[in-house]
Amino acid sequence: MIIKSDKIVSTDNFKNEKELQRFFERNLKIILGIDFVETEFVVGDFRVDTFAYDSEANAFKIIEYKNSKNYSLVDQGYTYLKMLSQHKADFVLRYNRNCGKNIDISDIDWSQSRVVFVSPSYTSYQMNAADFYDAPYDLIKVTKYDDGIVDIDFIKHTSNVSIKEVSANSDDKADVDKEIKVYTEKDHLRDIPDSIIDLYTELKERILDLGDIDIDPKKYYIAFKGASNICDIEVQHKQLKITANLKYRELGDIVSPKVRDISRVGHWGNGECEISVKNQNDIDSAMPIIRKSFQKNQK
Repeated sequence: MIIKSDKIVSTDNFKNEKELQRFFERNLKIILGIDFVETEFVVGDFRVDTFAYDSEANAFKIIEYKNSKNYSLVDQGYTYLKMLSQHKADFVLRYNRNCGKNIDISDIDWSQSRVVFVSPSYTSYQMNAADFYDAPYDLIKVTKYDDGIVDIDFIKHTSNVSIKEVSANSDDKADVDKEIKVYTEKDHLRDIPDSIIDLYTELKERILDLGDIDIDPKKYYIAFKGASNICDIEVQHKQLKITANLKYRELGDIVSPKVRDISRVGHWGNGECEISVKNQNDIDSAMPIIRKSFQKNQK
């Protein structure tokens, strides 16, 4: 139940799948931070509801809208990812044409391709069947209320089970698993010295204490996100390299010998402020900068 002032706001469901799709496409940049490419993109024997590009991952995303509860997320997710891998040239050509770009197939990070399912509801079976920590697809629940209020609920993967242990739709799955990679915190911490892992754990706890923040491991860093990236952490063998999502000039009166202006330097993370963390004191120096980024980029 949502209460607005002294009024209970009732649900006002989307009339159909198409209305849900139009709403989502209009607000794609706000909701997911990705770029719309085309609606109802036909490729081969498939029709993609929404074709989008994720500039942070440098990868394409397929978004599918569902009102029906009678479908398998696992099978359908892998079917679409296999289709994407088999029609790379079609996706790149359409992206170039619609967005005024001139990229090659090799310019896209195909390992970061993803499918996003959007629906007003999911069955408990669908939720459980799709709950793997390394699933290459995401679930979003969208609830529409009176007065134009729309609640966007990002369904988190909570299971410790890997989807690689599942044999569903084995032919499609085997082909996709060769190319698609879902990164986890464990991947970034593998073969890292215990002292650096301890630093990361301490820093992570202090960042999460700031408020409502999500952890989203990427290929080259671990992203801490509010409405957008707050900071990105590269876990290295001798240090943590943090990129705070701020313009360097936005630091204001924050002074730290550990922060570096990387606005003119190539780097993986989002923002212009880089902080190196090698010990506990460095965490103390980094937190005011991360807190400022949180204030700017919080939900």
